[in-house]
Amino acid sequence: MEARVVKLEEFAAETRERLANIEARLEQTATKADLAALEIQMHKGFADMIKWVVGTAIVLGGTFLTVITFVLNNAVPKSPPPAAQPPVVIYTQQPPSR
Repeated sequence: MEARVVKLEEFAAETRERLANIEARLEQTATKADLAALEIQMHKGFADMIKWVVGTAIVLGGTFLTVITFVLNNAVPKSPPPAAQPPVVIYTQQPPSR
């Protein structure tokens, strides 16, 4: 009988250790609520990232257009306006005398 009690006590000790390991794993295991919260955070993060990328692209495009406009307007020297041409003189004949 003593051997059986000793064996049961050893089994109980092993069972406690295994139960402690299982409880430790359960604390680390993600639940559905944890996964839902993570999904919400990831969705918000992706949306924020997309907003920043689109905003940055718009600003860079506007900056590019501004720089190109400035360069094209000021890089080529402007030719002076053409000199004024003398006015065209039209001579008319006197009407014949009667």
